[in-house]
Amino acid sequence: MPWIAKLTTVVRLLLGAAYLINGTNWFFKIISPYPSMSDFVDYLPPPDIVGALIENGILFHMAKAIEVVAGIALLSNRLVPLALVVSMAVTVPVFITDVFKPEFRLRAFLMGSGSLVMNVYLLLAYFDHYRPMLAVKAHPTDDPATPRPETGGVLAHWVGTIGRPLMRLLAPLAAVMGLAMLIWLTVLIAQYAASPKAIHEVRPMTPRPRHIGN
Repeated sequence: MPWIAKLTTVVRLLLGAAYLINGTNWFFKIISPYPSMSDFVDYLPPPDIVGALIENGILFHMAKAIEVVAGIALLSNRLVPLALVVSMAVTVPVFITDVFKPEFRLRAFLMGSGSLVMNVYLLLAYFDHYRPMLAVKAHPTDDPATPRPETGGVLAHWVGTIGRPLMRLLAPLAAVMGLAMLIWLTVLIAQYAASPKAIHEVRPMTPRPRHIGN
């Protein structure tokens, strides 16, 4: 269906833009309420799972690097099937932490659920690239340079059959949620450009203890 192909392109670009903006903000501050590396030089991260990842150091750097690389891949239409699979390692935890907060926040709910809906929709749109992964009994090869066509068998057939109506359902929802996310992110960037603020200026944070030498 032509409209599905057009919506797939739109959703790919929207998700790519969202990933790139969110990932870039960690390394270079462009959105006040979102955490950046510079926010935690003098202040402690929040006492939650996100704060634990930030305090660990490498894990949050890796998550944000994945967002940046996946965003560039989606926007440039390069290595899209690979980018979608790798980015799910970030999308699912973000969905859990943003949507299942003790207190409801519309922005967090939209960003977490919107990213997951777009990612799942695009995985269905590129499902042909994943069919061989669903082979119930796979066979190794002694020559990786020689391609061997595989369809994934019965399991891939049933996943595709179930995914067809689901894809039609998710297509407009993914586009609408992605557009709302991008508009919201654009507003936040414009607010930061007009009045740059660190995260501790918009939400309470605990200063890091200072160690005074003897």
